[in-house]
Amino acid sequence: MQFLKRHYEKIVLCLVLLGLAGSAIWIKVEIGHVSSDISAPPTKGREGRGRGPAAVPPLDLTADQQALSQITNAPAVVFSGDHNLFNPVTWKRKPNGELLKLLKSGPDALTVLNITPRYTIISFDHASGNGGIYVMTWQIDADLLHLPRKIQEYAKVGVKPTSGLYIIRGIKGAADDPTELDLEIPDTGDTAAVTKDKPYQRVDGYVADLKYEPEGKTMGRVRVNSPLTLDGESYNVIEITANAVRVQATKTNKKTVIRWK
Repeated sequence: MQFLKRHYEKIVLCLVLLGLAGSAIWIKVEIGHVSSDISAPPTKGREGRGRGPAAVPPLDLTADQQALSQITNAPAVVFSGDHNLFNPVTWKRKPNGELLKLLKSGPDALTVLNITPRYTIISFDHASGNGGIYVMTWQIDADLLHLPRKIQEYAKVGVKPTSGLYIIRGIKGAADDPTELDLEIPDTGDTAAVTKDKPYQRVDGYVADLKYEPEGKTMGRVRVNSPLTLDGESYNVIEITANAVRVQATKTNKKTVIRWK
């Protein structure tokens, strides 16, 4: 007992040191176990520490992609047409008292109802029986619906007739009853063969029928250089083609094309 009393502090110190040494050895062994578990590949179906992590499912980014597409492809802002905030409409009273909403006015409100070609037509009627003189008829500015009166004249081979529209350069068949006349057209330099059933036709231009809805009026057989008055403003028709009419404002020289639909 005397020994314990004299050396108990040393005994306690030795026990603590032994405990620390044991703890250090245990920690080292556990670290080795953990390291081996981490480095070992996971086994399929294995439970516990060795089981591999579950695969992360792919994210659904459809809604985000749609939102991004809407931001990067924003619709264009249109300030024309029927947008009444920036383009207030005009109301006009018709002769019968009704109100008409005008989204367009001036040449923009013109509508092409019809476009008709204008022809020059030269026909061979018959031989006169007086030694190589032939009875011819011609029409200019003919639209086939409103044919002007035929003008008759006598023509000889190689001689320009009174109208000056053609020259007979040759005949086929008997001189007193030819089956065909060969014509030269001086204005264009063209040649053409005409018979009693097949006249010469050439498109010289067009006439147009127009409608102006704001004033409820229709303008028929409008020609190039025809003046127009729309809502008190003056315009001129400067061109008519097979599918469009071009109008020019007298004051501003602004040109507007009205398509025939």
